[in-house]
Amino acid sequence: MSDLSVFVFESQQVRFIGTPEKLEWVAADIVAILYPQADSRNYSNYLGKVPAAWKDHKPIMTPGGKQKMATLYEPGLYYLIGRSDSPIAVPFQQWLYEDVLPSIRRTGKYEVHQPTEQPQFKPTLDELVNFGQKILCGTRLSAELQTITILRGVQALCPEITPMAQELVGAIQEIEATHDRHLSPTAIGELYAERNGLPKPIKPQIVNRVLESAGLQTKEIQVKTDTNGKQSHKNIWHLTEKGKLWGTVTRDKARTHDKIVEHVRWLPDVLEVIDLSVEEN
Repeated sequence: MSDLSVFVFESQQVRFIGTPEKLEWVAADIVAILYPQADSRNYSNYLGKVPAAWKDHKPIMTPGGKQKMATLYEPGLYYLIGRSDSPIAVPFQQWLYEDVLPSIRRTGKYEVHQPTEQPQFKPTLDELVNFGQKILCGTRLSAELQTITILRGVQALCPEITPMAQELVGAIQEIEATHDRHLSPTAIGELYAERNGLPKPIKPQIVNRVLESAGLQTKEIQVKTDTNGKQSHKNIWHLTEKGKLWGTVTRDKARTHDKIVEHVRWLPDVLEVIDLSVEEN
């Protein structure tokens, strides 16, 4: 009979529910490590090509109670490792082959040898802020964007200040969310052309495509069908978390009717993090 064991690989949990004779792992934990960019709602896409004999579904105890979850037997585990191009795949494979699997087969369990704890030095908030200011002072980022960047960096290292950091970032973004400072993709293309001496501005469609490629926004295609059955397509842009550093959403009255529509607008500083030069020709 197998029991749930939880191992930790680089701060990520790996749940083992097998036995020394028949190794079995919670598939979601394996996918999360081998494909760190994957959306947890799409983990089944990565498991779909694993042969049926190499995977299963078992009831697993979770914080929300028992749930039936996909599992991987040893061949399925090797199958996913062999198809991952993540830099973490090799260290993960070494950890399994050299530490975990030999220990399970030898003793029936895997025990982590705890090293002697060393006192950890944690910089003060003042030191973190000073470090951030020193790094960012040589950039062309605006003072407001520098402040937001430092706040988010400090927040990552000191989670206890998260509520205050979020309030401060929100306040700065609200102050900065003006038509004067935030530009449309058309205006961003014109500004780039002006700065680089181009005869023509970069088209807004190209600016949007580059912003999307940089991970600053995502696209939703809205399809409408008129009374004659003719379809039209419209791109609706949404800011990503990364994009919120440079962009904001403004609400304006539509040109052709009274409906309020939303537009993504950008600080000029965004030109420091996207490359429009490849689109000049």
